[in-house]
Amino acid sequence: MTVVTVGALGEDRFITRRRRARPGRLRTALAVFTLGYTLLTLVLRTLPLTNNISLLIAVSAPYAVLAALSVLVVAVLRHRVVLSLVAVVVVAISAGVQLNWYYGRQGSSLTEGVNIRVLSVNLRKGRADVPSVVELARHGADVLALSELTPSWVRQFYASGTRDVFPYSLLVPAPDAGGIGIWSRYPLDSITPLNGGSMVAARAAVPGLPEGVLVAAVHVMNPLTFYGKAFDEWRSGITAVNERMRNLAEKAGAAPVVLAGDFNSTPDMRQFRDLLGDGYRNATSQTGSGWSPTFPSARRIPPLVTIDHILARNAYARSIRAVEMPRTDHRALLATIVVPLT
Repeated sequence: MTVVTVGALGEDRFITRRRRARPGRLRTALAVFTLGYTLLTLVLRTLPLTNNISLLIAVSAPYAVLAALSVLVVAVLRHRVVLSLVAVVVVAISAGVQLNWYYGRQGSSLTEGVNIRVLSVNLRKGRADVPSVVELARHGADVLALSELTPSWVRQFYASGTRDVFPYSLLVPAPDAGGIGIWSRYPLDSITPLNGGSMVAARAAVPGLPEGVLVAAVHVMNPLTFYGKAFDEWRSGITAVNERMRNLAEKAGAAPVVLAGDFNSTPDMRQFRDLLGDGYRNATSQTGSGWSPTFPSARRIPPLVTIDHILARNAYARSIRAVEMPRTDHRALLATIVVPLT
């Protein structure tokens, strides 16, 4: 005969319920943390970034949307009404921000004008494959904006027989990652004092445009390098670019301005979006071309962040696409910019 103690049975049931409750509480805590983190990305993207921690959180905003969406799906499947409602609101706001930038098509329906094809490439300290860049430039570009331009890469570019195709240039080559430059099919007139540092600029004499086009190559320092003052120098660099862009707008007047390069900033960073004043627009948001991250490239993991950009003022992006380039860690950007005829 089996004897069952009621007290012991009740205690076993209590222990079982408590064990079952622990995973449920952990899931709820994780869901609340995920939604809170997503809200934090929304808050930080509205504020000027002050350190690398806030920068990393802001940059993760597109992926936080996916995490919040997973919380919503699980909450709905488990009939968690309150959690589902909160998740709906968080997903709607965060996804709306990202979709509006990448797919909103905020540009003009302009179809007539002068087309200028712009190619932007980060050369990874002069390691980028010269024949690949030359091939794309020959058939697809009128202006090249290059960052991390080294003296050796300049010599290889000229040795490839490009002088006849791109006879005009404004080059400030330097060892390591400090070089920058522009090559053009059109005559260039250097604009001072904008040369050197994080930007070089020139007025390109484009046929059909009496005032020409102001073109600039940009390279802002990486805030996440293994260097104690990297963030401060990035912040100073992006601020300097902002000031120089305002100067360019003043010099240009009604003339178009096109900037291209490695800004080391994503659209979720407030300092980058602050550049989009005085009529400047981002080619990706103008065309609604979609999510197309540019870094890191040519690695086992796919590109994760969009830090290379092409901006235009008094002109409109007709198209933009990211292109894989051998031996560099950035995708190149190739855009067609339309300048309206006045």
